[in-house]
Amino acid sequence: MIRYVALICCVVVSQGVFAQTPDSPGEYMEYFTSRSTQLSEKYMSYVSELAHGNRARKMEKRRLEVVAAIRQALTDASRIKPYKGDASLRDAYKNYWDILFKVFNEDYHKIVDMEEIAEQSYDKMEAYLLAQDKAGEVLENANRQIQPVYKSFALRNNITLVDGDDTKLDKKMQQVARVNTYHRPLYLIFFKNFKQEAYLTEAFNQKDLNGVEQNREALARFANEGLKQLDTIRSFNGDGSLLNACHKYLEHCKDEAENLVPAQSAFLVKQTEFDKIRKTFDAKPAAKRTQADIDAYNKAVNEVNEALKSSNKSLEKMNAQRTKTFQGWNNASKSFMERHIPRS
Repeated sequence: MIRYVALICCVVVSQGVFAQTPDSPGEYMEYFTSRSTQLSEKYMSYVSELAHGNRARKMEKRRLEVVAAIRQALTDASRIKPYKGDASLRDAYKNYWDILFKVFNEDYHKIVDMEEIAEQSYDKMEAYLLAQDKAGEVLENANRQIQPVYKSFALRNNITLVDGDDTKLDKKMQQVARVNTYHRPLYLIFFKNFKQEAYLTEAFNQKDLNGVEQNREALARFANEGLKQLDTIRSFNGDGSLLNACHKYLEHCKDEAENLVPAQSAFLVKQTEFDKIRKTFDAKPAAKRTQADIDAYNKAVNEVNEALKSSNKSLEKMNAQRTKTFQGWNNASKSFMERHIPRS
């Protein structure tokens, strides 16, 4: 939003000052712009904290405060009469605040609910982030509708406007949008592999060989696809920390799927085979066991033990890599937001 400076003496009007319609066009304009700035500061504070990683559920009190402030602004604006019969400016701001109210009262309320289930799947997480982006777009588009009305009102009332620089608040809001636009695609690449790795781990825990192989192949595919996507993304204003952290995590996922999981799969196969051999061996009375039976059983024991050693070695490396790269991503993401998202 561009700041327009009226070349007249204007009184800065704070919330609730006017009990009646302002007399001068400058005061009339200043009432609505100052009130809108107050609302923007409130919701910027809320959006900024969300961007810094605060849970929407924990920020519910802040959201309700924004809703209450918008409701009061709408009530107060309804008491302001059209300026000399011209209701265009008042109605433009009321329309904007109506949209603002809907977004924070309804859309962000839904976002709070979506947050609770977002981590259940990639699709839910994508929908959750898309809902936030959509809410931001609605607000931005609504805000743009005010500017031509503001200019026209000034022109009709012989007020000269000079295009000024963006206000500090405008710049903060623009920066939040830029950072989110950069961060969210990287986060979704990370999250897609993170969830797939979790599915693979669950298949192992269930000793589901078919599930292990299916999820291993999917993880390898997602990791390779993600790495190709990362090759097309540049650093953010020279800061490549987030990009590098995502790359390292995906490299781990690729190594896990292509090199480390096969050893664990081999162990599951050997263990399944050994369980069958042991069941047959144990069912046979000791007096009836031949030397061939004993030799076959001992061979199976040795093979499953060797497979276990290889699996444990692979598992140790995989867990160490996962912990390091996962924490690396989380730390990089948090630091990235702290550096680039302005606090309100």
